[in-house]
Amino acid sequence: MEIINQEFIQEIIRLTWRNPAFMAIAIALVWLIPQLFIRKIMAKKYERRKIEIQKNKIQKLYPTNTPK
Repeated sequence: MEIINQEFIQEIIRLTWRNPAFMAIAIALVWLIPQLFIRKIMAKKYERRKIEIQKNKIQKLYPTNTPK
């Protein structure tokens, strides 16, 4: 019975692995999912940097230290 299960599992793996639609989806997922995470991280970093630059520009326009 175990031999039938082994052969059946091997056949399923072979049919799945050689299926062009499955491979296209698998490659797309491996390619796109990390890009989504990287894009999200980069967008957050960009927004933080944008706010920091804006704060620096405002600080230059309105200095806080006034001479007495």
